Amino acid sequence: MAEDSKIGAEPWVAPARAARKANPMTSDAPTLAAGKELFTQACLPCHGTQGKGDGPAAATLERNGKPIKPGNLSNPKLWEQTDGTIFWKVSEGRSPMPAFQESFSEEQRWKIVTYVRTLAPRENGAK
Repeated sequence: MAEDSKIGAEPWVAPARAARKANPMTSDAPTLAAGKELFTQACLPCHGTQGKGDGPAAATLERNGKPIKPGNLSNPKLWEQTDGTIFWKVSEGRSPMPAFQESFSEEQRWKIVTYVRTLAPRENGAK
């Protein structure tokens, strides 16, 4: 998920209906292991092993001819987004991030969302 911290960047906002979608996965060990494996395969090249946006391909990313940094999935602010929002972003993509709805099943994409949640600590112990 690309960061929109640059001036003039359009915010990446999921449609309300997508944002309200509930995650059907539980955060159990098999789900997290599968999510990590999928993340490693598809997301790590740009987002990096810890989701900081520092993967080996990150420096080569561009949108509209301008360099763009992948989103920092380890930032506690990630918790401001719903699971449905993250699922929508993983599914739909936004250049240079590809859409993964054709590459991964719905279940696999939810497992990625569940794993991504482990990368960012909650601020001030919020639930």
